[in-house]
Amino acid sequence: MNRFVWIEVEAIQSSKVLLKLFKQNINVLEVQYLKHGLRFKMDASQVKKLKKIVGYNFRKVHESGIYALLDYIKKKWLIFSGLILFCCFLFLFSHIIVSVQVIHSNKEIRDLVSKALDQYGIRELTLKKDFQEISKIKEQILKDYPNQLEWLEIEVSGMKYVVRIEERIITVPEPKKERCHLIATKSGIVKKMIFSVGDSKVTLNDFVKEGDILVSGELIANEVITGLVCAEGEVYGEVWYTTNVSIPLNYEEKQETGKVRYNLEWSKGSVNHLIFRPRLKNYVEEKKQLFSFFEIPISFVKQKEVTVTPKVYNEQTALEKALQLVDEKFKMKLGEKEEILSKKVLKKKVNNSTMEVEVFVSVIEQISRQVEFSENKEEG
Repeated sequence: MNRFVWIEVEAIQSSKVLLKLFKQNINVLEVQYLKHGLRFKMDASQVKKLKKIVGYNFRKVHESGIYALLDYIKKKWLIFSGLILFCCFLFLFSHIIVSVQVIHSNKEIRDLVSKALDQYGIRELTLKKDFQEISKIKEQILKDYPNQLEWLEIEVSGMKYVVRIEERIITVPEPKKERCHLIATKSGIVKKMIFSVGDSKVTLNDFVKEGDILVSGELIANEVITGLVCAEGEVYGEVWYTTNVSIPLNYEEKQETGKVRYNLEWSKGSVNHLIFRPRLKNYVEEKKQLFSFFEIPISFVKQKEVTVTPKVYNEQTALEKALQLVDEKFKMKLGEKEEILSKKVLKKKVNNSTMEVEVFVSVIEQISRQVEFSENKEEG
């Protein structure tokens, strides 16, 4: 491939310059006439011949094609070298493991798994293994220690492996209970009974107190105990609670404007630092961790601009919010067969910018518990 360069020269009479170039057998390909001189394109291999032309100061402007890029890189070699080194370090640090963290409360299990991981190449200062390799290693370790390990997970988190373990615990089944009652764990009204063994001592809508026998393990016929069993089942009752909720009357409503900016973030401990200064005044963030650099997580941050409008709850809205919080609080505790029956506001009080609300809650929940008893004396 021919290499061409552009040359500039200052001259009063451009024709004389061209004539001298011709005499030196320099092949001029393109010519541009300037106000005080001449610019022309020539073969780079003939540049040395220009030194033979006396009286003119020839200056190389730039090269053409790929050579122009190479010439620019040569001038900026320090910047390009730094960029290449940065890319190499980035690739290295995103593909190397600097630590292996095994998470479990039992030190013996941690040591056991750490030794096994090291045996299969899961160790510090090694290149990351792909998903298939990690899956094979997990399966092999579980096969090696079937009596010690129930479950094993190896997660790649930045520049480290995080290994989570579930220990296999071989439990001895409890001896079957021979004599037991179902007793009430709290006071309430019986609403549902599901039992397969035992003698019911209450009926639906009966009020019971904590400790009352709901289903007896004593089978009685004609006022005589004919057998002793372990009562099995569930009894659900309506029980009541009083709970207090505090609602701030002042709040902020945020609405997205559609403007989006992107940033990078690094974290040290619980403190986060943005690499570039935010250009949005108010925004919400979405984060995704990219990699870890010497245990320092680097995250990609998407910032979405929002408008913030101060708002004030009126009394009705504040009460609705309080009842919603009560719902959320109780639903976290209730099981699948349990439910909230009703709620009623008992008291409300506005204190500065906060409303204090006392709520009465009626709930259907399981109120039975299995308790063993002796043949001669009941134990509760």
